[in-house]
Amino acid sequence: MKTYKIDIQQYFIIIVLFELGSAILVGLGMDAGRDAWFAILLGMLCGMVLFLGYFFLYNQFPEMSLTQYLQVLFGKHVGKIFGFCYLMYFMYLASRVLRDFGSLLLSAVFVQTPIIVVNTLMIATIVYVLKLGFEVLVRTGEIIFSLVVLLGATLAILVLSADLMEYNYLLPFLGKGFMPVLKAAFPVTPTFPFGEMVVFTMLFPYLKTTKKSKALTVGLVAMAISGVILSATVAMDIAILGGHVATHVYFPLLAAVAKINLGEFIQRLDALVVFTLIIGGFFKISVFFYVAVKAAQDVFDVKDEKKLIGPIGIVLILSSIIIAANYVEHITEGLKVVPHYIHVPFQVVLPALFILVFLMRRKKLKHFASSPSTSTK
Repeated sequence: MKTYKIDIQQYFIIIVLFELGSAILVGLGMDAGRDAWFAILLGMLCGMVLFLGYFFLYNQFPEMSLTQYLQVLFGKHVGKIFGFCYLMYFMYLASRVLRDFGSLLLSAVFVQTPIIVVNTLMIATIVYVLKLGFEVLVRTGEIIFSLVVLLGATLAILVLSADLMEYNYLLPFLGKGFMPVLKAAFPVTPTFPFGEMVVFTMLFPYLKTTKKSKALTVGLVAMAISGVILSATVAMDIAILGGHVATHVYFPLLAAVAKINLGEFIQRLDALVVFTLIIGGFFKISVFFYVAVKAAQDVFDVKDEKKLIGPIGIVLILSSIIIAANYVEHITEGLKVVPHYIHVPFQVVLPALFILVFLMRRKKLKHFASSPSTSTK
């Protein structure tokens, strides 16, 4: 069993930082035009339903991570095959987020720097933190959270002070009806970023609280706060840039904040946004990285997780480079292909299958179900 436990405050912080991560960077839900903010809220509600499913499985195997209880549900060999698939999924998502932030830094700061250099520096920092232990990552998250809140509040005040927003850009609400918003929302916004909470099936066993209902409530509240922040950010982007421009720029938030100019003195705040986004990206990649390490540890029966950190880090660097030829291809794949053919199977279809199998085998598995003293092995 793990020696380090996450308290309820750390659990809340991890979820908020993870959810905001790369989602606040891209133009989430922009296919809905001026109603993109509403599409995000719809996706949030659906993501909460998925989270209830993940939490249901945690309640049945409170001492086990996803890759551990799959071996109970399906037997050791089949369970490890499923576990290996999720290992690849977590590594793929870590590579995608790494590519997101590598591309951001290249376009905004290090224009002439090869992307492999930027990505290697990011992974090297994460490897250093993970080598120190999971508790260091969690405590780093607490420090990061305070800084992100401060920077976010500062940017919000400056945007309002600059009087840049044209609220007419957000009207009329549902001007083209509800169906275009529904089509834009599904399956993208439920699966990204809210459905990515499936990674917490690997982290639930770390929870310190003995009151599972409290953990569920805090998780849902954290998701709701994240969703409202994402929705408000997209609404701000549209109100500043206009629906057409916000839809066609790579980084809408960066473009919106770059317009701030107070008295020809406070300007060029896009650098502050880049810094804030790097912080979020660091933490989201770290979470994906860590759960990939834990999944590999379970699948390959490796006792020392630190032996896996370096090799997985190298794989993430290389895969983030070859994942797409350029950022246009990368973002198109991420918003058009991945939600349908990768996210839906791993976030919706397979967890539904796991729940169904558990319900069918409930009597045989009652020794494991809801038993706080069950071993992880």
